[in-house]
Amino acid sequence: MATFKQYKTKSGSYWEVFASVGKNTNGQATRMHKRGFKTKKEAQLWTSNMQVSYEKQGYISNNDITFTELYNKWFKEEYKQQVKESTWAKTADIFRLHITPLLGSQRVKSITVAQCQTIVHNWLKQGLKQYRRFRTYVISVFDFGERMELITRNPMAKTSIPKQKTQQQAPKVEFYEKSELVHFLECAYDYDNPQAFMLFRLLAFTGVRRGEALALQWRDVNFDTGEITINKTQSLGENWHIVTQTPKTNSSYRTITTDAKTLQWLHKWRITQARQYFELGYNAKSPKQLVFSSQDNKPLAPSMPDHWNRSICKAYDLRRIKIHAFRHTFCTLSFEAGASVNEVSKTLGHADLKITQQIYLHVTKKQKNEAASKLARYMDI
Repeated sequence: MATFKQYKTKSGSYWEVFASVGKNTNGQATRMHKRGFKTKKEAQLWTSNMQVSYEKQGYISNNDITFTELYNKWFKEEYKQQVKESTWAKTADIFRLHITPLLGSQRVKSITVAQCQTIVHNWLKQGLKQYRRFRTYVISVFDFGERMELITRNPMAKTSIPKQKTQQQAPKVEFYEKSELVHFLECAYDYDNPQAFMLFRLLAFTGVRRGEALALQWRDVNFDTGEITINKTQSLGENWHIVTQTPKTNSSYRTITTDAKTLQWLHKWRITQARQYFELGYNAKSPKQLVFSSQDNKPLAPSMPDHWNRSICKAYDLRRIKIHAFRHTFCTLSFEAGASVNEVSKTLGHADLKITQQIYLHVTKKQKNEAASKLARYMDI
């Protein structure tokens, strides 16, 4: 139902329209009013387009929808189709905690550039290190709305990115020295948890990521060639349930060579695992059997390695490093053993060499210092 009226101004005669284009989710009529048409035909054409748009999309392209409504359409219709479950689950948490509480209930037409700029600055002031990512997410939501002709403006895209005033220091790379790793593994073995020992041995001697290790199946381990194939990873999806999905990046797909000793430990662990599950009534002989699994032979919770790590370090009074730092430990000790940057990078499946090179520089600096000390001791003058 539409009503068209002609009105006059100093600059001439124009047409305006009052139209009802449908009902919203609450059953209330959605009405539109627009003026400034030069002819009645233009006003009728605009009204027809608005009615078609509403019937197809449920919204009017006039910035009158709320940010939450727009975000939900972007998330469901576009974003979830482009990324893995673990990624969109984390993104949903970011919106829930940091974005929708600030913008969610507002009509898009009322959101200003100044408001968006203030939000970005506040994210930075709160010490939220991912504030740049938050800004990018909001821009993506508005951009989707423009492309779908649901809105006509993107206020977040016009904001500037504030920078930290203090000089950012290079992140400290955490790892175990050779002697520390040897001692940790000795303690892990004495801790009488063969699965925990095997996991930490594998992390330290192959550099695989925690998720890659927890997703490993025995069919991925070739005892004849001493190779391990990395083709999947474990992560947390929606509602914190465990999902197995493709690796982090394309370069994460790889086959790595395992040292003979680690391979022997893997073989011993497979026999132990099979015996333990047999006693519990589970069949662990399937090729799809996980190398690391829970007591009821299900995927191991991602938090379990942290629990083991804390328990071992507390029991033996050890310096504790994070689980991911075992990957850095592999990297460091490999360089000290003479491996090249390219060799280590391929083994780790790095898409970016920055971390590899950062650790390499640390090791080479240490080696230079040791070389100078050795010369001084030799000369003794």
